[in-house]
Amino acid sequence: MTKINYQQIYEDEVADNIKTSLEKPTRFFELSDGERSLFEELVDAGYRRAVEDNLDAEVLADTIAVSDEMCVHLTQFANMLRTLTGKRPETEDDV
Repeated sequence: MTKINYQQIYEDEVADNIKTSLEKPTRFFELSDGERSLFEELVDAGYRRAVEDNLDAEVLADTIAVSDEMCVHLTQFANMLRTLTGKRPETEDDV
């Protein structure tokens, strides 16, 4: 998972008027341990949800199909270049 900078999110992204209206400190490390834990859990949950929502299974399946097709075409292209240059594959994986 990506390293999340909770302090930067709290201090730069949460509006000061929200912190003021909730009577919360402006600095992340001035929050109590419980408040910091809650904030971190909320950010983590939002991050996971955003990733899940954007990694749609159907889109991923289409991306896999396109990637497979590109692989075939690139392999054919590499083989054509090998034929033109007279080079042999260095390993069986290069075929």
